[in-house]
Amino acid sequence: MTRGISFLLPDPYGTPLADLLSPVELTAYNWLVDGVESYVLEEDGLGPPLFPNPVETMDGGRFKERIGAGRHYLIFVDIKAFPAGSTVQKVRNYGQFTSSGCELALIIADSVYADLYCKDQELLARLEANAVERGYENVVSITDDNDFRTRLAAL
Repeated sequence: MTRGISFLLPDPYGTPLADLLSPVELTAYNWLVDGVESYVLEEDGLGPPLFPNPVETMDGGRFKERIGAGRHYLIFVDIKAFPAGSTVQKVRNYGQFTSSGCELALIIADSVYADLYCKDQELLARLEANAVERGYENVVSITDDNDFRTRLAAL
């Protein structure tokens, strides 16, 4: 079974979250966001944090607005999606991911390395096709055999 996809983001500047997650109906989820190191881009460089609170839960509308408004720069990001109305909880590893209500987990490290886990295989296929269409590099399926990640976290 495919757990997710791994890839390299071609350009950490712009709207990488909105671009990457475009196949997802963002408003259907509540989002647990650990922005770790992610910033709004301003004309003269990095601005305030894209996600000002260290860890926050956002409804889908607010999340969609945040990631679609203006350009940003991601260094480390840890995002988990839970169906709207369900319990949001920390998910630290793949075992917790599979046993929780978490439907999608996105981890970005060092601005370019991305791992995306998704329980819905049809949505995962759309996310993978989107990554390929957008020119993301080294798009590889994450499976039981090649998943060496011990934590589902950016840091």
